[in-house]
Amino acid sequence: MTAERLRCGNCRQAMRPLALEAHYGQRVQIDLCGPCHLVWFDTVESARLTGLAMLDLLGEMVSAQREPHEVLRAAVGCPRCAGPLNLVHNQTRWGRTLQLECHRRHGAYQTFSQFLSEKGLIRPLSSADRAALMQREGGLACLNCGAALGAGDQRCSYCDALPGMVDVARLARALDPDGATESHAVHRTAARHASLHCVACGAPLPAGPAVQCGHCKATLATGQLAQAHAAVSELSAALQVHRTTPAPHVRAKRLAQLSGDLPRRWEDVRKMQSEAQAPAVDTDVELWPLIREHPWVSAVVAALVLSYFYFSER
Repeated sequence: MTAERLRCGNCRQAMRPLALEAHYGQRVQIDLCGPCHLVWFDTVESARLTGLAMLDLLGEMVSAQREPHEVLRAAVGCPRCAGPLNLVHNQTRWGRTLQLECHRRHGAYQTFSQFLSEKGLIRPLSSADRAALMQREGGLACLNCGAALGAGDQRCSYCDALPGMVDVARLARALDPDGATESHAVHRTAARHASLHCVACGAPLPAGPAVQCGHCKATLATGQLAQAHAAVSELSAALQVHRTTPAPHVRAKRLAQLSGDLPRRWEDVRKMQSEAQAPAVDTDVELWPLIREHPWVSAVVAALVLSYFYFSER
């Protein structure tokens, strides 16, 4: 018998449970509401997702963006206790992010764009980015609900999310922190455009922000979540192989890191061996025979006991 599905605290419809791969061979279940474009995490499940799990979750988000958006109400409730939620500002290495957290600590909601921002995958949309995306992608789209955005829209008129761009190169690094697919063009692209050349192929780029290399067509950033997901989906097969059989260059890197720590580990082993081989000291001393043979020992023992209680009370 399957467990009853959680109901969204906004639209009250049943959410879609997703059993995703976690680190150390475990699995976690998160719940996604397609119409509200919300993801519910019970605890710290977001931090436990592997690269393949992140890829699966992004695919589910892309599918959910095809559904009509359900406007978030003022009083969204916890799907577990129906209690109120608090708007929480979290500080991450990429900046501040938001989430709606149950006041009883049952978990928290994040919109799709809030989840992407927490992972550092969204960068602000400048006027130059807008012009480039309008020309290359034929328009702008909301990264949260997928709705079309006008050229001058400062917020999405459906879900009120801020426009942004998905940093595809940083997304590739988030999916593959070990660098198993580092030879792939999307993974070798610079996370941020810092000089006038494409890091994937070395070709010159025009001045100002760029979203695509004109020579090798490597995607630097995109304004649509579906395109970002498609760009990194090519890494899936290599990541699945890497899960069971790490890539040779990754194994070499790990061995080099372990080799640098070997002297300290060997020193610890030698120390433990010397301690184990040292002769044991017999601390089990019989006091009564000493007291019978030397009455003054009882006075010394009494003085030590009284001193202990005296100083322990002070």
